[in-house]
Amino acid sequence: MTQTTSETGALFLFKHATRTDWGVGVLIREDAGKRGYLFEDGAERTLANGYHQLMRRVEDPTAAQRAFYERQRTLIARRESGSSSFLDQLERFHATYPDGFMDGAWLVNVRGEGVAQRAPRHREALVRDAQEQLSAEALDALIKTQGWQQVWKRVTTVLSHTDLVPGPQLKKSVCVNNDVLRGLALAVRELLHGKGAYEPRFDAYLAALTPIYHEAPHWEFATALSAAYHPADHFCVQPTLLRQQLKALSASASLSARATSATYRRISNIVRLISKKLSEQNQVPRDLLDVYDFVRVTLASPSKLKAPSTKAHAKSAMIA
Repeated sequence: MTQTTSETGALFLFKHATRTDWGVGVLIREDAGKRGYLFEDGAERTLANGYHQLMRRVEDPTAAQRAFYERQRTLIARRESGSSSFLDQLERFHATYPDGFMDGAWLVNVRGEGVAQRAPRHREALVRDAQEQLSAEALDALIKTQGWQQVWKRVTTVLSHTDLVPGPQLKKSVCVNNDVLRGLALAVRELLHGKGAYEPRFDAYLAALTPIYHEAPHWEFATALSAAYHPADHFCVQPTLLRQQLKALSASASLSARATSATYRRISNIVRLISKKLSEQNQVPRDLLDVYDFVRVTLASPSKLKAPSTKAHAKSAMIA
């Protein structure tokens, strides 16, 4: 029967009698006479029965060794409880993109830099498309000629070329009249280019969207447009991932089922906290789309992540 660290009591700090290059190790499991240790060099190693005596208890650990012990104890406790943390996310991020936001794979696969053909996940093309198609000048020209339908078409076309918005949210109502489209066109113009506080502009946009779909707007559609046009200032809300992120940060903020300006304001504060935490770890996001994709990559199902060949995975050695 496998014993976890929570079953065997307090974690102990050990060092190998001859392999000082491994650093100190923390006992993380015992299974059928074998003991597993996690060492300072990042490797997890298993010692078979009969070799346990090579591991000596560290009686007077240094401050650095005590800090290592505390870090590992916290991470192991999270692993056993099935929970996550921001540091866990950073580890997953670097496992997939060793150089973080400046990793070549990130720049090509996520930002879409230098690619010949655009994909829905590419952020640079999305921002460029939004800022060209929905500029103040372009919207004003359409509004001046009462091109309400054209404004709506530009909005849905821009959002249909990205993976930020699920396909079903892009379907148009069959009963949309010019008065509804006029209100929506003016709300889009004010949302993206208005000078007043963002919250009432966002409220007006939500109100204009409601008759289009005959229901309160979903988070993705409600927030993707501002995120695409103003990526340094706004964040596209993906509810499932954001709830996971709130849990990982131990944040108490709740997420309403449909978009509201009050909840978006709280979300914005949390997203900026994530951005700050990333910067403190020398991972400075280019914009909040980088933060969005950081959350997506690090909280996605492991089966959906592709580990790069350049990553040097931690060793797992059997010493017998």
